[in-house]
This record gives sequence, structure tokens and C-alpha cells, in this order.
Amino acid sequence: MASEVWQFLMVVIAFFVVALSWLFVVYLPGRTLERWKDQRPGRGDGKAPAGPGSSDGPLKPGS
Repeated sequence: MASEVWQFLMVVIAFFVVALSWLFVVYLPGRTLERWKDQRPGRGDGKAPAGPGSSDGPLKPGS
């Protein structure tokens, strides 16, 4: 009886260790990186940088 309880507790503890590891290694750094990218100039205000196919970029005749 006691061995089953210990096995169950070990599985529960292992689940929380894996969940916390994922939280700190994958999820939070990703959110921080997204937030950092949104704070760069020209970002986060709805304006995307003008790219080659953008209508905001300079127009060249014949292209």
C-alpha cells in the first residue's frame, strides 16, 4: 500500500518538475522575447517595417 502512494507522489512531483522546467525554459523566455521585439522602434504601433513588397516602401518604375 505504501509503495503505491510513494509511486503516485513521485509521478505527481515529476509532473510538476517537468511543468516548471518547461515554464522557465520555454514559455517565459519566449514571451519575454516577444515583448522585447514589440518594444523596438517601429513595432507595436501597428506599423510594420516597409519591405520589398510593401506599399509603404519606395516605388521604382518598372518593378
